[in-house]
Amino acid sequence: MRMLVRGTWIAIAVAACGSEDAGAPPLAEVPGTLQHLAVNDTSLFAIDARDSSLVELGLDGALIGKLPTRGAVSEVVAYGDWVAWIEAEGSGQIIRRRRNGMLESMRPITPHIAASAEGLFYSDTGLIASWPWEGVPARIATPAPGAALIAVDPSYAYTRAMDKQLVRYTRMADASETLLSDATGVSLQDGQLAYRAPEGVRLRDLFTTFDRVVGAPPADYACELLIAGRAVMCGKYRLMDGMADELLADPVGGYASRGKDVYWVTTRPGAEPVSELRRADAEAPPEMMK
Repeated sequence: MRMLVRGTWIAIAVAACGSEDAGAPPLAEVPGTLQHLAVNDTSLFAIDARDSSLVELGLDGALIGKLPTRGAVSEVVAYGDWVAWIEAEGSGQIIRRRRNGMLESMRPITPHIAASAEGLFYSDTGLIASWPWEGVPARIATPAPGAALIAVDPSYAYTRAMDKQLVRYTRMADASETLLSDATGVSLQDGQLAYRAPEGVRLRDLFTTFDRVVGAPPADYACELLIAGRAVMCGKYRLMDGMADELLADPVGGYASRGKDVYWVTTRPGAEPVSELRRADAEAPPEMMK
């Protein structure tokens, strides 16, 4: 396979076995098993699988600490200057969010959350709603029972139905459309939808409906897709311009993108596991891959 070397932040050499160049240090080494990354303009957030707590780090890898949570955290999203998460409370769950140091919370029944440039959105039993920073939550769609929110754009709310279909609902019009029969592992960002198909990973423009193959990872390689600039990440594989390159190194415990930058984490197992946080350029030009 080819090699990627990226500046002073990260240098990863990946051979056919997926080995990593030990010469470049990670951005951070954090005790614990970090998963489910989210990123905003200033910080990275991750769930520590050991105790389901929420960890915050600066974009330079500096450990800021753990956010104040009372129960197990199951979802986290971030955007701009804010972060929101779902945590257990008693026999139910609450949504908590932080902006400018201020914490707020609400208690839905079965929440799922999504972030966009507009702010925080959530799904609950029988509704999808926005939660504005000023004012009360407002319904934007009425989904089928059991639908879980995964993304929102100015026109639609996208959900994973109970039968795993990707269904989008027109905001405030109660109209719906099934886009995919299986929404497992899909990624939606800035009007683009990345999904797996028999021929590889496809990227669809949701406004023009133009649909193309961006790369083909091994068919038996399981991953959650992530759009990062012009590329789509599938675990260790960077998919772009019809090519699949090993940009990262397994095991990839979680990742998040900010533009073309991919922040990702891998954990060294043991009695006291340590997670290594790294950053890679998802649009690295082909001549830098050897």
